[in-house]
Amino acid sequence: LKKLDSQLGGLLAEASSEEDFTGKAGQSTVLRLPGLGSKRVGLIGLGQSASTPAAFRGLGEAVAAAAKSTQASDVAIVLASSEGLSAESKLNSATALASGTVLGLYEDNRYKSESKKPALKSVDILGLGTGPELEKKLKFAEDVSSAVIFGRELVNSPANV
Repeated sequence: LKKLDSQLGGLLAEASSEEDFTGKAGQSTVLRLPGLGSKRVGLIGLGQSASTPAAFRGLGEAVAAAAKSTQASDVAIVLASSEGLSAESKLNSATALASGTVLGLYEDNRYKSESKKPALKSVDILGLGTGPELEKKLKFAEDVSSAVIFGRELVNSPANV
């Protein structure tokens, strides 16, 4: 995080002090970065329980909420400190992040007119692994998320449909 802050000329440190960003779970701030390659940088806190799957799922949901509110089309997620995590923890964290993001983005629009808001097209999770093992875990997360969404749709459907 310090390296990114130095590349941005201290903008992150300045914004986190102005916004009183301490990294508590669920706390977030989004900064505009004109002319620096990406339009915005978001800081989202994980809190003290940062190593649990529920914390990473919550982070994914927070990323989805930030993407919706800023109408982002592409998002990249980088953890400030992933060096202390084992390979298995990184895979599980990436899976929970992906699941939380998919579930956080879901809106039941079956009975509504088409939305004119731009949809999120891609989410890149950086620094938490690559390869066939990650692909297998992400496929599992996709299947579980699809099942959860199907359950939500069943519960939210009118009785006569």
